[in-house]
Amino acid sequence: MLDLHTHVVPARTPFLDRLTEADARWARLRQEGATGDVLVAGEVFRTVARVAWDLDARRAAAESAGGTGQLLSAMPELLAPWAPPDQGLAYARAFNDWLAGEIRGRRDFYRGLGVVPLRDPDGAAGLLTEIADAGLIGVEVPASPPTAPLHAPDWAGFLDEAQRLGLLVFVHATGGPAVESYPHPMAANGVVFPATIGMAIGGLIATGALAVRPGLRVLASHGGGALMTELPRIDFLRSITPAVAELMPESAVESARRLWYDPLLFDAGLLRHLVDVVGADRIVLGTDHPFMPVDRLGFLDEEILPAGFATAVRTTNPAALLDLLTRSSGKGAGPR
Repeated sequence: MLDLHTHVVPARTPFLDRLTEADARWARLRQEGATGDVLVAGEVFRTVARVAWDLDARRAAAESAGGTGQLLSAMPELLAPWAPPDQGLAYARAFNDWLAGEIRGRRDFYRGLGVVPLRDPDGAAGLLTEIADAGLIGVEVPASPPTAPLHAPDWAGFLDEAQRLGLLVFVHATGGPAVESYPHPMAANGVVFPATIGMAIGGLIATGALAVRPGLRVLASHGGGALMTELPRIDFLRSITPAVAELMPESAVESARRLWYDPLLFDAGLLRHLVDVVGADRIVLGTDHPFMPVDRLGFLDEEILPAGFATAVRTTNPAALLDLLTRSSGKGAGPR
């Protein structure tokens, strides 16, 4: 099994030791033996097992469960969308250096995605060459960046540069201010995450941002969330609105078929619909490891899904995407 949606937590938050006063909003880990508490704004956000920060223990556990490799990305709280541009840039460089160093001698099993300063889209674009040169094969961004959505002109340079370098853009669902209205964060997670990733990918499609960048490689977390309910509406409006048709030189479905998706829809029927729309080869294994305490993908083997689909998702499809990315980076083949 080759898992392309996994998260990592540094044992020590990069960059914080360079500050005389560190903002409490920086996520940090407080280790307690075999587990650790992730603190955000001074409060315990979640408790994680050692595999969240110890890559050797993580690999041993993954291999014992049949894992053959993982693509590591920052725990979303580490993306720090609140950080001022200068600190965001310094932090991103420090995190990327840390992750590149951690996987440098472990590329037979691990690959990594960098982070960028989210309040400075131009600075984010400028950092992509450093990310590629460090041996990281892409970048993780939140579905709702703090200054402008990903389809806005602010991010055009970033998307252009990611396409030029052949990097993967992993768009991860996010919470945001709406979460605060819920009595429990997991209740918000069930509602807000599918909405934000659907809006992010739908925005890239409906504005033509994907159509004009046919070489841009995008992986949508959580199966694209609400995207499947948006595509027919977008295409209907495109068919009756010349201005929208001008924005979109191809249909929404055509754009959607050029992306990749993890299968985290929690329902075989929903996943079957995604497969019917975008193709079985565009679904790659992603488990949200290590933050899901139980198997959330047992439904991959249900009969409603195409024959051989579970094997393709767990092995063939992610290996094909990883090979595409590693060939682009010139760093050689990765885990399979």
